[in-house]
Amino acid sequence: MDPLSQAMIGSGLAGSAAKRDTIRTAVLCGALGGMAPDLDIFIRSQTDPLMAIEYHRHFTHSLFFIPFGGALVAALIWLVFYRKSNLSFWKIYLFTTLGFATHGLLDACTSYGTRLLWPLSNVRVGWNIISIIDPLYTLPLVGFVIAACVRKSVRIMQIGLAVSLLYLGYGALKHAQVNDIVHDLAESRGHGVERILLNPTIGNNRLWRTVYQYRGRYYIDAVLVPPFEPHAIHEGSSVVTIDKNVVFPSLSVDSVQRRDIKRFAYFSQDFIYMHPDNPFIIADLRYGTLPYDTQSLWGIEVNPPIANQHVKFALLRNFNDEHYDTFWDMLTGDFDYSSLSADSEN
Repeated sequence: MDPLSQAMIGSGLAGSAAKRDTIRTAVLCGALGGMAPDLDIFIRSQTDPLMAIEYHRHFTHSLFFIPFGGALVAALIWLVFYRKSNLSFWKIYLFTTLGFATHGLLDACTSYGTRLLWPLSNVRVGWNIISIIDPLYTLPLVGFVIAACVRKSVRIMQIGLAVSLLYLGYGALKHAQVNDIVHDLAESRGHGVERILLNPTIGNNRLWRTVYQYRGRYYIDAVLVPPFEPHAIHEGSSVVTIDKNVVFPSLSVDSVQRRDIKRFAYFSQDFIYMHPDNPFIIADLRYGTLPYDTQSLWGIEVNPPIANQHVKFALLRNFNDEHYDTFWDMLTGDFDYSSLSADSEN
C-alpha cells in the first residue's frame, strides 16, 4: 500500500504495545519500521527493466525477514536519535520490529502480490481485500495516531488499530460477496470458473474489477457492491488467454526474452494477454483503465528478432477526463449498469 498507510499501521501496532511515556517514540519507530521494507524499490538495473518489479515485495516483505529488518531500522534510529538517551536499544528494536511486521501483511491484503513466505516459498500472496490506496482505511487511522500522540493515550491507539482491522475484515466480506456474484454470473452464461481474480478498484471497496477464466478466454466485468443497496454488474469484454511457454513461438526456451515473459507472467499471477492495440505487448490483465476494459496499465514489449536482449517494460496508462468521469459515475452508482458491452462474448 501507499507509504502513509504503511507508516500509520506500523505506528498503530507499535503504539498499542507502548506505555504512556513511550508512545511518541513508539509512533516514530513504528512508522519508520512500517515504511522500511519498501526501500526495495532501489533494487533495479539499467539493463534489466524487470528487475525492479521482480524485487519489489520480495525478501524485505517476507515474514522471516522481520527480525532482521527491525534490527536494521532500530540500529539506525538508535544511532541518530537515542544513542545518548536513557531509552534502551531493545525498546527501540521492539517498536521498529512491530512496525516492520505490519508491512508485508498489509501489502498481502492488496492484489499486487507479496512474497510473505520467502525463502520457503516464492508464492506471491495477494488476498485482494483492499485497494493499494484507500482513504477510508488510511485517514481514520491517521486521526487515531495523531490523537493518541497528542493525548499520550495507548487506548486511543488500540482503538484505532482495531478499527483498521475491522475495515480489512469488511473488505474480506466484500471479496466473498463479489466472488459469489461472479460465480453466479458465470453460471448464467453457461461457464465454469476455472480461475478467478477479484480486485477492488483504486480508493474504495465498492467497485470491483473481476476476471475469470473459462475455456481459453478471460472474462472481465465490473461489479458494484454498495453497503446497503443491491449489487450491480456491468458486463465487459473477453480476451484470449496466452501460454507463457509458447507465445511468440520463434523465441527459444532458453532465450532472454522467453525467460522475461515467464518472469512477467509470474509477476502478473499468470493473468497475461496480448494487448488489443499492440501485437507485441503482453499486458497484465489484473488492472485496467476502467474496471471492465482490456486497457491494461502496464506490460512488456517483446521483440523476437533480438531474442537475447531484455524485453522493454511498457507503461500503458492512458487516463483522460472521460475515463475519470466514467469511473466516478460507476463508483457513485450514477451509471447504467444494465447496459452490456458490445464486445461481450459468451
